[in-house]
Amino acid sequence: MRHSVAILLAFFLFSAPVISLGAGDTLSKIRDSKSITIAYSPDSLPMSYADQTGSPAGYSVELCRRVVAHLKERLGLDELKTDWIKGNTPERLEAVASGKADLECGTTTVTLDRQEKVDFSNFVFIETGGILVRSDAGIERLTHLEGRKIAVVADTTTDRRLRKALAVNAVSAQIVPINEASEGMRLMEKGEVDAFAGDRLVLVGQAGASELRDDLGMITEEFSLDPYAFALPRGDADFRLEVNRALAALYRSDDIGSIFIKSFGSNAVPGDLLKVVYLLYGFAD
Repeated sequence: MRHSVAILLAFFLFSAPVISLGAGDTLSKIRDSKSITIAYSPDSLPMSYADQTGSPAGYSVELCRRVVAHLKERLGLDELKTDWIKGNTPERLEAVASGKADLECGTTTVTLDRQEKVDFSNFVFIETGGILVRSDAGIERLTHLEGRKIAVVADTTTDRRLRKALAVNAVSAQIVPINEASEGMRLMEKGEVDAFAGDRLVLVGQAGASELRDDLGMITEEFSLDPYAFALPRGDADFRLEVNRALAALYRSDDIGSIFIKSFGSNAVPGDLLKVVYLLYGFAD
């Protein structure tokens, strides 16, 4: 645990962004239009998903709603309309980079490559990669995936890190690229793939809603550590500051615990790394 916390602290120290000299105008745009557009994942249960009524829901979505409430107050608006647009990770990032969306909330890992196109808020979650398999398939380790088919959402950090982990372990497996998490679960149910790789919590959410829920298991080996954050327009320091102010206020309050329980269940507790995120960023004012 000490080693993991040390790694996380090093990430904080060396990934701190340099304030841009050319601030954007996202806040002015939101104030003038009295609306904000947010790109979210419709099928990353329990982090970000469309519920039975089609409304956005989940841990990340709840945090984004708090950000919207903060912006409404800071901008002195009587009302602030939220327009939600759906998309997988590459689509959400492109929406922010192109100006189609003002903010992104889902299960997006912070990477240096992505910071060439967008900025990120402070961390909102820490997750690890997982691989879902059938319990009776005899697949317990990465090396057991030799000759197997693995579904993974294309062009994501999970995709890239899975391929690297397989190469390091000299495992020859067939990667089956998919567009969204629900597609991976459908392929598992049809028996068209042997495994489904993704963020661990998303896999748990997909498995819990599947008819195979009692016949699925997770490979115990972790092949990635993924810090989640909200993607923001690049170079807009003022907007990023307000988003981080909203998150800091939430992390200092009891509401973050309520949101966590609502999203992950009454017995769920934040992991040690996530507690570090809440502590450091909550008192960053």
